[in-house]
Amino acid sequence: MIYKSYNDLSRDISANVHKLNYQNFDLIVGIPRSGMVPSYMVSLLLNVHCIDLPAFIRNEKLSKGITRNVQSNIIYAHDAKKILLIDDSIMFGRSIKNSLEKIPSSLLKNITTAVVYSSKQYHENVDIIFVQVEPPRVFEWNIYHHPVVSNSCFDIDGVLCFDPTRDQNDDGEKYIDFIKNAKPRYIPTVQIDYLVTNRLEKYRKETENWLIKYGVKYNKLIMLDLPSKAERMNQSDYFAHKSKFYKNCKSDLFVESDINQAIEIANYSNKFVFCVDENIMVRPGGLKRFKNKKYFLSKLRNKLSKIDFFKKLYYTFK
Repeated sequence: MIYKSYNDLSRDISANVHKLNYQNFDLIVGIPRSGMVPSYMVSLLLNVHCIDLPAFIRNEKLSKGITRNVQSNIIYAHDAKKILLIDDSIMFGRSIKNSLEKIPSSLLKNITTAVVYSSKQYHENVDIIFVQVEPPRVFEWNIYHHPVVSNSCFDIDGVLCFDPTRDQNDDGEKYIDFIKNAKPRYIPTVQIDYLVTNRLEKYRKETENWLIKYGVKYNKLIMLDLPSKAERMNQSDYFAHKSKFYKNCKSDLFVESDINQAIEIANYSNKFVFCVDENIMVRPGGLKRFKNKKYFLSKLRNKLSKIDFFKKLYYTFK
């Protein structure tokens, strides 16, 4: 499974904006909602006007900031002579097709279509493709609202809500109060298949009430069947509960907050795990857990920066 973050989106656009430089576009039109972020990135790099599709159709007056002028001096959207209609991605092409059908026919001759990510190297429904990303794929801007959620396992603490503090995690009244009043972090809008948590079974009622309170939709809640926090902490393989369940179920993705647990779950289950805290997709067998977490993260970031450097070098001389 391929994961693209906002950081990846920015890098991929910067590495491929040369495909647009010579075409002299005087207006960038973004397809809401996912197409708006790349449309603004592209418009800033090209220094041209940007507008969303509905506003373009209404022929609204263009605006800009006060810090710099844009290259073209057009005033209204329909004054543009070379228009780039852009979306974040394309699979079947329905979004691009639907967008073009809404645009006045007299303007279609001025429009070129583009996407940052395409499932195919060449796509019959789009003119310009930045990067081919074959499915299965998820993006930072849709991972909690993507159909893959319905075939995924999610942890609770650190994902759906923030982790308890040490003081709150007393396996008593403070912990119960935490569960009842935990602040939500990421709430998916798609039904989750399995919630797999190291919370103890004795806190099921409080946990279920919190899930109802914040409208979390799920199929089953899998909790740890141990009598106390002390026994849970005595486990040498604290990740085993999640790993074993994930390995034996049909889910394609596990969403976990802690990087070390994410690595262990991925390696044990031989499946993908998305690490919320580090915003990365952990591949099975790709990483090993480090006892020193800070050292591990510095090594990981150094590795990613090297990959980014060679990617830019590749596109420079391609």
